[in-house]
Amino acid sequence: QTKTNRQAQSFLNKIMTKAIKKSFSIITIALIFALLIPSPLISKEKKGKDPVEITSDRMRSEDGGLKIIFSGNVVGYWGDLKITSDILEVYNTKDKKGTDEIVAIGNVFITRGKKRAKGDKAIYLDKLQKIILTGTPKATAWEDSNMIEGREMIFLLDKDRFVANNRVRMKIYPKDD
Repeated sequence: QTKTNRQAQSFLNKIMTKAIKKSFSIITIALIFALLIPSPLISKEKKGKDPVEITSDRMRSEDGGLKIIFSGNVVGYWGDLKITSDILEVYNTKDKKGTDEIVAIGNVFITRGKKRAKGDKAIYLDKLQKIILTGTPKATAWEDSNMIEGREMIFLLDKDRFVANNRVRMKIYPKDD
């Protein structure tokens, strides 16, 4: 009976050791994730900026958190700006206190209020408050039923303006008074 007790105790010790190691691994991964994501991506900054929220099927961090790649059914929110895509790459500043640029690749769809746009690739430059949207054969933008197309569109977010380049087509409906 003593041998059976020792075997049972040894078996329980192995199970407990594995459980503790697994719990420690999960806690370590969570802590690393929290340290790699810059604070502006997690909570509101003192400046009153809206938080950033990104969901996806997968996420990986590179270069010590300077580059974060989201892939699969990506949906990102920056205040009233929504970007969906296949892949979203976030490039943080070297001090990790902000974001330099965000690149959306594949089936890009952008929404801001009543304005919508779609293309193959979008580059969001945070400091310039600018989005460069490209598409092959075209990128398209709408507001209500009005539409404009071009291979490249540049949206100046803080000025509420945009420029379309490379074979532009526009369709505007008169407003009813």
